[in-house]
Amino acid sequence: MDINDLKGFRDFLGKIPLSRYRDELKDIKWVEQDLPKEILPLHSIYRYYWDERNFLDFEEWFEQFWKEINENQESRKKLKEFKKYYFNRDLEENDWFKKGFKARMYRTWISILTQLDFCYMLEYICKKKGKNLKLECNAELDTINFQVAKITQRKEARSGKRKMKIIQVPYAVFNIEELKRKLVSPRTKNKIKYKKILNAFYKYFDILENGFVVFKERYVQIIIDKLENHEELQREIDKILKELTGT
Repeated sequence: MDINDLKGFRDFLGKIPLSRYRDELKDIKWVEQDLPKEILPLHSIYRYYWDERNFLDFEEWFEQFWKEINENQESRKKLKEFKKYYFNRDLEENDWFKKGFKARMYRTWISILTQLDFCYMLEYICKKKGKNLKLECNAELDTINFQVAKITQRKEARSGKRKMKIIQVPYAVFNIEELKRKLVSPRTKNKIKYKKILNAFYKYFDILENGFVVFKERYVQIIIDKLENHEELQREIDKILKELTGT
């Protein structure tokens, strides 16, 4: 572990062309079914971006992962069965299936990178302050200490339910420009709420130049300070969640 790993990871995140991928892949959603574990990408993502600290761009990572699937007998078999079960057409026509699978993998890739940003920041703080805290990040853990949970402004995306033994760390997926617009719009009745949301967002998160939202040090420090007391930690998380939802 190197204290500079956070900087290297953040530099990598800041170079991801989010807008281009958003435009290219937003309508490609024909491979959204539950995937067999043999073709899930978590092992690969954790191996490259956490274990090896090898920050491949998405194109490099996806082609490598696609190659790994097709070179492994068991995963290739499961991929073939998955295609046959869900799709009744020539899947190789214009790489139709691969395009859909790639779009699905991109969304998973971005989601895991978000969680890893939290892990890199936590690791950085512990290293800087001499705290002896080992952080495990891999696809094998079925009960983990932290789970980064996205929150949005969509009502159906909000939930108070939490799994036992899992601390959900809120991660804001907001349209900041839309929130700013509502804040100054004469049609907005509850401007105080949107002001609270924006203030909380900038309190706990930073936005890289390409739009990637990353965790501020002060946010992760709160988590570290309460690690030894699960109930106190949960209260802090609940407080942050209320701030980010403007309640």
